[in-house]
Amino acid sequence: MNSADNQIPAPVSVAVINYNGRATLEATLKSVLAQDAGPDDIRVLDNRSTDGSADFVAAEFPGVALTRLESNRGPNPARNEGLRLARHDLVLVMDNDIVLAPDYISRLAKTYMENPEAGAVTGQIRLHDRPDLVQYNGTDIHYAGEIMLNRRESAEPIRVGCVSAGAVLLDRRKVAASGGFDEDFFIGWEDGDLTYRLSLAGCPCYAVSKAVCYHLRRERGRKWVRFQTRNRWWFIGKNYGRRTFFLALPAILLLQFCAFVFLALKGEAGAYMRGTLDALQGMRALMEKRKAVQALRKTGDGDLLRGERIDLPGGLDKSVPGRMLSLFFRIYWRLILPLLKGSSQKSEVSSQNNL
Repeated sequence: MNSADNQIPAPVSVAVINYNGRATLEATLKSVLAQDAGPDDIRVLDNRSTDGSADFVAAEFPGVALTRLESNRGPNPARNEGLRLARHDLVLVMDNDIVLAPDYISRLAKTYMENPEAGAVTGQIRLHDRPDLVQYNGTDIHYAGEIMLNRRESAEPIRVGCVSAGAVLLDRRKVAASGGFDEDFFIGWEDGDLTYRLSLAGCPCYAVSKAVCYHLRRERGRKWVRFQTRNRWWFIGKNYGRRTFFLALPAILLLQFCAFVFLALKGEAGAYMRGTLDALQGMRALMEKRKAVQALRKTGDGDLLRGERIDLPGGLDKSVPGRMLSLFFRIYWRLILPLLKGSSQKSEVSSQNNL
C-alpha cells in the first residue's frame, strides 16, 4: 500500500475473543496496535480464562479495554458482546491466536467502503509457522454439508459464500438485522452460520487475498468432533431451503456415513454419535430459528452452494474411493443444480415452516 492507501476510510473497532490465550495473546494485541491506520477502540472479551491471560491484558495493555464475561459459553456470546460494546459500526472480530499484517485492517475497511452491500470481509489466513501455506482465503459451502476452501487468488476482492471469524470485519448493524451469532452453536460452524446467513440476506461475503494474517494454531480437543457433527446438521437445517434440503439429502447422508466410518477408524465414533443425538434433540428449537432465517432470504441456494469438488480429510481426495466419491458428488450436483436454480426465492420463503 502507498501512503494514500494507509488512511483508513472508516473508523474500526476491534474485538479480540479470548479463552486461555496467554501464550498467543501478546503477539495478537501487538499486531493490532501496530496497524498502519491504528484503531482507537480495542477490546478483549475474556471467557473466564484460567491461565491469567485476562490479568495479563489488564497489566500489560492498559490502553486495551477488557471485558470479563461471567461464564464461558463459547466464542459466539463473546462476539455478540464485542459487537454490542464497540464504539464504531465496523468491527474487526478476531481470535486470540491471530497475528495481523500491519495493513490488514485498512485493506479490509477499504473493501467495505467500496462494496457497501457487503456483509463480511476477511483477509487471507496463513499458518504462522508455515507462512507459505494458506489456511483460509474465504470459504464456500458444498451442498452435501462440507466446507470448501477457496483456492482462488485475486488482486481484487472476490465473493465467497462465507468466511471464518478468525479475523473478520463486520458491520454490526447488518449482523444484528440477521440475528447475530447463534449462541447455541458453541464451537464449530458457528462463524459460517452467521456469514452464510448474511449471504442469504443479500449481504455477500468478500475475501481479500492481499490482506494477510497469521494463525498461531493450537491443537483442539476431542469435544470438537461432537460439536462439529451437531452444528453441521444445525447449519443445514437452519439455512437450506426446503427444496434444497430434500434434493441434497442423498448426498448429505452419504457424506455423513463416510464421516462416521472415517471417525470410527480414528476412535471418535462415540463423539460422532453424541453429536448426532444432540442435533436431533435440538431440532424443535432449530425450527423456530429456521423460520427467521428463511424470512431473510434474498439469495437462492443454487447461487450460494457449490458442488464442483469436495475437500475430504486426511488426503482421501487422492485415494481411489475418494475420487469415486467426488465423482458421484459432482454428477449429482449437475443433476440437481437446474432444479435449485429454477426454484424462486419466493417459493423458498413460503415453505420456511417445514423441512
